[in-house]
Parts: sequence; C-alpha cells; structure tokens
Amino acid sequence: MTVIVEDKNGTYSYDEAVELTGHGRYNYLMLLACSVSTIGVAMDMFGFSVVVAAASCDLQLTLAISGLLNSVPLAGIIFAYPWGYYADTRGRRRALLLSSSVGFVLAVLTSLAPSWQAMLVLKLIGCIFSTAAYTLTMTYLGECTGSVRRRRYLFVMNSFNLLADFIFYFLAYLILPLTFSIAIPWLGISLRPWRVYSLILAAPLGLGAVMLLMLRESPKLLASRGRMEEALDVLRKMYEWNGGNKDDYPVKVLSMENVQQSSGENLWRSVVSQTVPLFKPPLLWRTMQLFYLFAICTSTNNVFLLWYPMIVNLFFNSHASGAAVEDQSFCQRVVANISTSIEDDNYVCDDTISLSTMYAGMLLGVVFALMNLAASAVAAYRKLVLMVIFLISTVCLALVELLREPVSNMVAFTMVQCTAVGVSSVASYFVDLYPTAYRGLGTSLGIMFGRLIALGGVNLVGAIIIDHCTATFYSWMVFVASGIVVALFLPKDSKQYK
Repeated sequence: MTVIVEDKNGTYSYDEAVELTGHGRYNYLMLLACSVSTIGVAMDMFGFSVVVAAASCDLQLTLAISGLLNSVPLAGIIFAYPWGYYADTRGRRRALLLSSSVGFVLAVLTSLAPSWQAMLVLKLIGCIFSTAAYTLTMTYLGECTGSVRRRRYLFVMNSFNLLADFIFYFLAYLILPLTFSIAIPWLGISLRPWRVYSLILAAPLGLGAVMLLMLRESPKLLASRGRMEEALDVLRKMYEWNGGNKDDYPVKVLSMENVQQSSGENLWRSVVSQTVPLFKPPLLWRTMQLFYLFAICTSTNNVFLLWYPMIVNLFFNSHASGAAVEDQSFCQRVVANISTSIEDDNYVCDDTISLSTMYAGMLLGVVFALMNLAASAVAAYRKLVLMVIFLISTVCLALVELLREPVSNMVAFTMVQCTAVGVSSVASYFVDLYPTAYRGLGTSLGIMFGRLIALGGVNLVGAIIIDHCTATFYSWMVFVASGIVVALFLPKDSKQYK
C-alpha cells in the first residue's frame, strides 16, 4: 500500500500522484475499455475455432486445414516484439488504438472470406494487430491505476477475458443453429449463420477502440519520456474525471524515483537498449522465470482451448452413438470416435456443433471467470494463487485418464485449462519489478514466448493425440507441475508490497 506524505513543494512520487487522482469514473472507464478490448482479443482468437468448425462445409475444409486455421491466431503473437517496442517508445494508448481498430477491420473482412486461403491470410494479418491489445492493456491499466487497486484491476480484467469463452459459445448457441442463406454475388459468397457469427465476434474490438478514444496516454510513459507537463496534465484530467477540481490537484512536480527516463536514440540503438537489459543481469533471471511461467499459463490454456470444440464434440458423439462403454478412459472415448470418422467411406460433411459442446463451452467460461474473480479477492497473495492454480491443473491432467466416469472426465479435462487464471498474476510481476522503459516490451515478449509454445503445442497435440493420447496428458502434467517449483522463487508478496 502506498503511504502518501504531504510535501510542501507539491513534489510527489508517481505512485503517490496516481493515488491522489482518486478513484472514480476515469478508473472505471479505463477498466471497462481494457476489459472490452481483451474480450475482443479472446473472441477474435479463440472464437475462431468455432467459426472454423462451422465453416467446414462451405470452405471445404479437411481436418489438416482446420488444424492449420486454428493455429493461425497464435502465429500473430510473433509480432509482440515490435508492438512492445512501439508501445514503449510511441505510447500505450496509441498502440492500443491502432491494434484494436485495424484488428476489427480485418476481423470483419475475415468473416467475408470466399475461400480458406483468403481466410488464413486475413486472419493472420488481423491477429498480428488484435493480439497486441491483450498484452498492452495489462501495462496500460497497471500504469494508470494506483498500487492499492492495481492487482485487483488486473485480475478483474482477466476475468472478463476468461468470460469471453462463455460469450462466444453462447452466441454460437443462438446463431449457428439458424438455417438462412443469402447469396452475395459480388463477393461470390452466401451469407450463412457462421459468417454473421464471425461478424459479431469482431464487434468488441471496434467497441474497445471507440472507448479508448475517451482516455488519455499513460502518464508514467509520458514522464519516462521526459514529457512532465503532459504527464501532469493527464493526472489532473484523471483527478477531474474522478470528481475533483483540476486546479485543486496537489501534485506540482513528479519525483523521478522509480520512473526511468528514456533517452533519444536512433532506431537500432533504441531497440537494443530496450531489449538487451531484459536478458542480462540483474533482470536475466527474472526474465527467464517469468517467461517460463507465462509459457505454462498461456500454452496450457490455449492449446486445449483451441482443440476444445473438436475434442468435446468427439467425446459427446461417442456417447450419442453408443460407441462408448462405462469403463473407457477419456482418451479411449475420443480416439475411438476419431477412428470411426476417418474410416467411414460414406462420410457426409456436417458443420454443426452439438448442443452439449456449446453447453460445455459456456460452463467453461463461467467457471473460469468466477475462479478469476475469486482470485482477485486474494490478489495480495498472487504467488500462492499462481501455485494453487498450477496444482489444480496438474491434478486434473492426471485425473483425465485415471477417471472413468464420463462427467468426471469432462470436468477434469475442462479444469486443465484453469492456468489462464494465473496470467494476470505473472503480468503483475512485470508491472512491479521492471523499469517503465522495459515494462511493455517485457510483458509482450513474455506473452509472445508463451503463445509460440502454444503454437507448437497445438500442432503437436494434433499430430500425436491419436496414437499417444495418454502420454500427451501425462507429459503436460509434468510441464505444469514444474511451474509450482519455479513459482517458489518469486518474491514474497508481503516484502514486495510493504
């Protein structure tokens, strides 16, 4: 908790200055704008797996092409480096506006793609822009929120991100069962429910961009660039929005303690100066540690979430067809149904998604959002929260195969993905432990590393799950369990926030 000591000269540290802006409309609008943007990113990335399944007949998708399309959103994260650099040198808000607005336009165009090749290219370019909004909102929100509420706000924002799962499955439940088809000759397509569904998934990105227009740049970023008067002007505006008179705002001078100033350098030297400190002492060990924890949180959730519609569909179809028996494991139920589909010579294209799959997806979103809100209530113990989340995922990875009862199977498989709740915990360490000049890039690179691991994991799981399904779950169990050990070496929360 920040203790504010009155200074006769009106000089305060940055954390004190933010606390003195109060807490009101500006903070709520910022939290809402960042939350809507992260929902937009999640729907653009993970809702796309539902779009691919629903578009399989129209675009004549094979299983291999479907897997390729599902992995494309993760490929967009490889551009986290330039986005992090752009945010650290040109502004958090400017980067967020650009990524959200362009991502929205390309998501709309993707919904109108006449072929899977066009969809792949548009989705890749679109996610290069849209995925940047996820990491940048963490830094932006963290820097514009007082230290008293910062961790809780990050948890709340992540809860909205996780609630996106419920939203896009609920929208699928409402829209995909419809049967209309409207020809659009000049585009060479027919407007079917999956295209309308894809259009609606793009909406939160556009809405988030509009809301960001009402906000101001991060004052900490401005201060780090030597633009003190602009930083103070933003702080006064925040104070005014929160119910005060800007002329009464007591801060006249910002102390540069804990605000590292950036120097004017050419592009190459600036890139080097922004990056090298992350990978050499004293930040090297912390960077390796946080990158590894990001990899566990994001890849475990992303890999199984992207395969969730297909795997859950296969699982429920094994019950519907009567192919499953009570003593079968989770893998036996899923793999048996895959084999049946492949060997069926009379296969007929079916782009419908079972109601059970959509119910399971909606439940997944609600459970994880509630878990994250519960974690936000104990945000002060983020190290313990992270370790408990890893422990739950580890146990569930073991139970997926050990249990034989179908409902228990599905619950365990769903809870494997709870590592997403730990993302905000890891991100908050970047905000608190890294200098301002490296914070945006560090967070972006951490997420990029995790998503690259997920990109490989999506394709790996698709390649080996039929022949090595059990080994897949047990190997991933070891990977997640190692996160508990690594998290032990994080700073003590009581010491960090004293």
